[in-house]
Amino acid sequence: MADTEFAASPLMAPLFATSEMRALHADRAVIARMLAVEAALARAEAAEGVIPRKAVAAIKAACNPARFDPTALGKAAALAGNVAIPLVKALTAEVARRDREAAHYVHWGATSQDVIDTAAVIAIGDGVELLDRDLARAIKAFARLARKHRKTPFAARTWLQQALPSVFGLKLARWAALLARARENLHEAAAKAAVSFSTSGLCSRYRAPALRRSRR
Repeated sequence: MADTEFAASPLMAPLFATSEMRALHADRAVIARMLAVEAALARAEAAEGVIPRKAVAAIKAACNPARFDPTALGKAAALAGNVAIPLVKALTAEVARRDREAAHYVHWGATSQDVIDTAAVIAIGDGVELLDRDLARAIKAFARLARKHRKTPFAARTWLQQALPSVFGLKLARWAALLARARENLHEAAAKAAVSFSTSGLCSRYRAPALRRSRR
């Protein structure tokens, strides 16, 4: 089964990711993030006088993911070496339909890796938010159950057999503590990933607030 088929599989996909996480990494979402980078780049460059301000409107209007075909982009990416190259080509053509002069300033001064890495950093930030929310919910639930079962006895296990009696609430509290540690590690890993991406990308923080606003 291909990766895209697996991600969309109603049988298997729910076992490994929530519907929100699958939507975050869907083809359209990936394209949308890369287009958000292109639109933000145009605005920033216009603000600094690098490109004409009048070019921004046409570029921003063309950055609509619904206008781009993921299948066609994927086939072109196999020949180009990455997705950004055919996407920028298609975006330039889309802008040219509105304003031929503005089309000259699409992707101005940027590299394919800039766009790919910055879009990836945005995805990391969005993914961390989803995971953090679910981890917080699970920690709270385990803590609540731990208090409820603080005096509930149960048979502990060792080497696939029963051991001495223990307290079920203690086991639940340990699960809550493990998830709390995983939550901390998640944020540390995301921050480190953003630093490694920022060496070539446009974004140095995984939350990328300015680029988030550009998608609204």
